[in-house]
Amino acid sequence: MNDLHILTECYIDTLLANVISPPKKRYNHQHNCTKVLGVMKDRFKDKAAFGIIDDDGCVPALFKSFELLKRHNENLAIYKHNEKPHYIVKVGKAAEDFILKNAEKCGVSMINYNLPDNLSDLKKRTKSITVKNDPDLKRLFKAIKQNTNSDFYTLAQWIEKFKTNLYDLETHL
Repeated sequence: MNDLHILTECYIDTLLANVISPPKKRYNHQHNCTKVLGVMKDRFKDKAAFGIIDDDGCVPALFKSFELLKRHNENLAIYKHNEKPHYIVKVGKAAEDFILKNAEKCGVSMINYNLPDNLSDLKKRTKSITVKNDPDLKRLFKAIKQNTNSDFYTLAQWIEKFKTNLYDLETHL
């Protein structure tokens, strides 16, 4: 399995994917949801692809070819392209919102990980390129993923299932 088939929207999404389902080499980082969908369409037109994007209102024309495959809850859903083995996972309203809601759901204090516990301050911390090596976020993500009720755990399962079932993910969800 080539990890480059897994495309992430931003640095925080890439860090999350790296921590909860480590790649052999690296995931295919993009800079926004339009680029994730564009790379899927252009570079993976005849190949399987799995994108992770924020559900922040970005609905480019390319996303109109995707239909809901499974909704885990209001913070996590997976969509499938209607003709290709392309999948898009939408997380939270934004990755930071997704993180905060999962920390709360799992009873994990952000403060115990030296992280802000409000959306605006967390966004300030995650918008820098340096977030991709943030040890506090890495520790937090590992802790939350351990809780089988967390969306991180479910997302990790979906990534792992894609890695082993590139062309037949929907029957394994």
